[in-house]
Amino acid sequence: MIKDYPKFIEHLKATGRMKLLPQVLRELKEAEAREKLLAPRTESAKDNPELISGSRTLANGTLTDTTGKQALIDIYKKITSSTN
Repeated sequence: MIKDYPKFIEHLKATGRMKLLPQVLRELKEAEAREKLLAPRTESAKDNPELISGSRTLANGTLTDTTGKQALIDIYKKITSSTN
């Protein structure tokens, strides 16, 4: 990632490549969005009442779901699959 934006822009001006700036900025915004999307995060029932109880954690691309809602869904799946 670019740390010193003024120096980067100065470099583009010096090398005659200012036309690249919009593309570079677009790519930087996309990279920032990807980082934010993949960042580890935890969501609890306090934050999201739909979870009923417990929490969900997303870290390293793995979702760990220890919510009451997930427990109810698992129970429902067991009951409906055993009746067939």
